[in-house]
Amino acid sequence: MAWNPFRRASGSDETRQQDAAPQRHSSDDDDAARWRELSQLLSPDAGLAEVVLQAYSAPSAYLELHAAEAENRGLEDDDVDPWFALVDWLIENELAHELDWKDNAAELAWALSRMSAVLSSGVDLQSVDDADAHLTFGMLRANALLAPAGLVLLVFGIDSDSYTIVLVESAKRDRVVALAAELGHRVDVMTTEHARHSGGRDYDGGIEL
Repeated sequence: MAWNPFRRASGSDETRQQDAAPQRHSSDDDDAARWRELSQLLSPDAGLAEVVLQAYSAPSAYLELHAAEAENRGLEDDDVDPWFALVDWLIENELAHELDWKDNAAELAWALSRMSAVLSSGVDLQSVDDADAHLTFGMLRANALLAPAGLVLLVFGIDSDSYTIVLVESAKRDRVVALAAELGHRVDVMTTEHARHSGGRDYDGGIEL
């Protein structure tokens, strides 16, 4: 069986199923529980939830341990947002990538080639590699190719002119979008309308990559 970065690698099948299911803790307040669940949906690695919950409940400690990331985001004690802790962890662990709005589909293809889940899926994304197409059209093409493997690229909003693309299991997409909204953040699924608007080119009859 191909390695799946969204699944724990050891333990019995029953244990893996229990571990993969997001667990709520009665001692958590509502937002902490949401951050925990969102983290568990995006990765089975407990390190993600640990970092995100630290940013949520102990921002000073987070800043001390993640000074470089905080400086890059311009974060201070009074404005640490767990969202950025989550995004930066996903990027560091090759489950996400941040691209400039001016980037093309070829740069998206390069970013996807570095994502372990894409590699393990066996999906051929060669047709995404087109320097003449805007990256938003590349996202549409990539999602069409990734769908049979049960994967989807989502865009995590970070209040900038960049696109933070995150690879998610398709079955978890709607819950990820909903949890982000409940926590005051935006996660988008790339649409043809948005791709045309951002890409600056209106293709009639389909997406040419």
